[in-house]
Order: sequence, then C-alpha cells, then structure tokens
Amino acid sequence: MKKISTLTLVVIALIGATTLHAQTLVYITGSTAYRSATENAILHIYDATPAVQIAFQNNSATFQGANQSIFVGNIGGVAVNVHTSWSGSEAGIQTVADPAQTVNFLPDSTCPTNCSANPGTSVAAGTDAHHPDVAMSDTFQSTSQFNGIFRGVTYGALSEAAGTVAGQGSPVGIVPFKWCASAGAPFTDITSQLVRALYGTGKLPLALFTGNNADETKPVVALGRNPDSGTRLTSFAETGFGALHVVKQYQPQDSAGALVKTTAGTISKFVAWPAETINGVPVGIFNSGYSSGGDLSKAMRAVTTDPVTITATSYPAANVTRVAYLGTSDADSNLLSGAPPPALGVELSYNGVLLGIPVAPNTYNNVTALTEGQYTFWGYEHVLYNTATIAAAVKTVADTLTTQLHNVDAVVLLSNMQVSRTTDGSTVTNTYATP
Repeated sequence: MKKISTLTLVVIALIGATTLHAQTLVYITGSTAYRSATENAILHIYDATPAVQIAFQNNSATFQGANQSIFVGNIGGVAVNVHTSWSGSEAGIQTVADPAQTVNFLPDSTCPTNCSANPGTSVAAGTDAHHPDVAMSDTFQSTSQFNGIFRGVTYGALSEAAGTVAGQGSPVGIVPFKWCASAGAPFTDITSQLVRALYGTGKLPLALFTGNNADETKPVVALGRNPDSGTRLTSFAETGFGALHVVKQYQPQDSAGALVKTTAGTISKFVAWPAETINGVPVGIFNSGYSSGGDLSKAMRAVTTDPVTITATSYPAANVTRVAYLGTSDADSNLLSGAPPPALGVELSYNGVLLGIPVAPNTYNNVTALTEGQYTFWGYEHVLYNTATIAAAVKTVADTLTTQLHNVDAVVLLSNMQVSRTTDGSTVTNTYATP
C-alpha cells in the first residue's frame, strides 16, 4: 500500500478548501407578506438530486413561516446555500441599498448536522451577520424613504431582478392584503375613510362602523406594523392616507407588560406603542408596530382579559374590537382559519368588496374580484438588488428565483391580472381595450 506524501495531502486539503469557497452563498431579506411564496419558490429551484437540505428558525412549525431559513443543495448543478431572514419590505430595501447594513442569518455551519430534507429541521435563531444581496419588497423603492439620501445616508438605486420577461426586470407577481378584525367584531366592512380616521387617532367609536348609537362608548383599536413593513406602506398608500404617513397604533400587552404576539397570549391592556429605533431610524411613540405580519396576525387572535384597559381606561372585553392590515398568508393561516380556541378573527370587506379565502384547490388567481379590479387592496411584489455590487453567481440565483416566482409560485400571477397600476396606491385600470 502506497503512502500518501505530505505534499499530496496539502494539495487535497487545498482542493477541498477551494471547493468549499466556490460554493455560492445567497442572502435574501425583506417582505414577510411574501415569505411563504418565496420560500416555496426557493425550494423549487433546487435540483432534485442531491435532495436539498433545510433548517429553519423555531418560531414557526414550517420553513414557510419561519423568520430565518437556510437551504443547502445544487441549483443547475452548482452548490448553493440560500439564506433567508425576513424583516419587512422597507427593512429589506434599507439593508440592501446601504452596504454598511447587515442582517442576522442562520450560519452555514447549521448544515449538515441540523439540516434535513423537506420539510427540514427546526433550530434556534441565528446571529450570523451578513449584508443581504436581495430584498423582497411589496412596494416600489420610489415609495420607500430609503431612496436616495435619507437622514444623511445615501441609499443606492436598486433594480428589479431580471428573469421575468425576456431577461428584463419587472415585478414578479401580485401581493394581496386584507383588513381584519378580532373575533366577534359586530361589523364586516371597512372603508378607506374609516382607515384614515382610525389610524389618525388610534381608536374610534364602534358606532362609526355599525351605525348603532348604542356603540358610541365601545372602542375600535388600531393595530399594525412598524415602518419597516411594505404591508403598512401599501395599506396607507391604497387608502389615501399616505404611504409614509405618521400613524397611531396600540401595543397589546399581557398582565406583565410583555408584548402579546402568539395566539396563546392574553391581552390585558393596550398602550401607546413605545418609541423605538429601528435599523438606526428613530420611530416616535404610537408610530411603530409589529416587525412581523405573523406575530401581528397571532396577536389579533389572542384573547383579552375582562376588563381590558386602553391606556388608563377600563372596558368590558366584549366591547373592544381590534383592527389590523395583513398579508393573505398571515391572515388566512393564523387568524381566519384553524380550529378554535381561540376564536377566529373576521375578514373585513374593503370599500364593500370582500376578497375571501379561495376554496381548495383554487388560489387567489381564481378570485375575479381581485383579477378584474373590483378589489384594489393589493400591490406588486418585487425582487430587488444592486446591479453594481451583486456578484454574478448570486445574481444568477436571484434571477432564477425571479423566474420561478413570476411563472409559478407568485401568490397571484401577473398573467392572470386584467388590471394594473403604475405605482403603490395608484388608480387601478384595465389592461384590455376599453369598449
């Protein structure tokens, strides 16, 4: 048996190191509303063999709902690790457009020990900080405050990923949203005017929603997302409030003063959402909210103590109604479906039109109120990167993901829409010839 020389061992080690570093690493952040669709699309672009290995943060029962995930396998025969960390559309634009920003991801060392084939393995949150390559966004960068110079920081121009139509960049699909109320809400509709009034003051008399003078002493409370959320920007652009408008939102807390963000939580009080700093940007009192649509949707379904307080005033729990805006994935899975308890929430029609939950096997592609333009609470989903800085191999993966979303995995395919709009919240118009 021949002995392997020291030189040969060194060469083998160098080859192994080169192979390791040749692996393409892709870091994706942004929209929680499009998290599920994007995670599914990532899974679908991997080669069938070897089987892709997955790990995801244990804040969810599945990788589609987790805040962080890692996928390890081959895409087009090339070894690729795709990392995701979902922070909100605005946060995604901010962190990709500013090269100094980083986001925490699951480390590559998570695999292979703590990874497994679909549906993957649940792990603790990761703190591996990287500058993200790609932002999933529910809104155009032109709507964002992270567009050009903001608070002394210059944010680079981001481009729509190529791979949709003839290699040109464009949105990859439609992202629909819903207005929802907590269980037992005695109203089923909300108008753009009521939204502006509610989120301008933080709470309103129930009588404005029901038309019943007996409801004049019962409060409706506004809950929502923080300014890093594209869902928030779309909600207030669509209703005419203004995408970047300062709002008033309450924070649900339990008896110990902790934020309620699970369906198992119990809300004992609503307080003004505290002032905070998010990614270096100060946010005033009342103007912030949940960092995740998943957490918000679960809090919308949490029970309340009786009585419950709003600031310093106590109310019978049955008299207090919560309202929030949500992406369809979070609304449908966490608030509007599932076996009680706790009780299910209420989907509200918007300006008299209900989106509803499609009956399987149909999807939102089959909801004609949306595709024909009657229901207007929606935006475009974007895959954004900086063409000047993104590595070629990473761009290839991002463009492949873009094509997969555009052609297959988008919540609503662009090809099914009979209407369009030019920017966030703009007028919806028909794309076919006007008779």
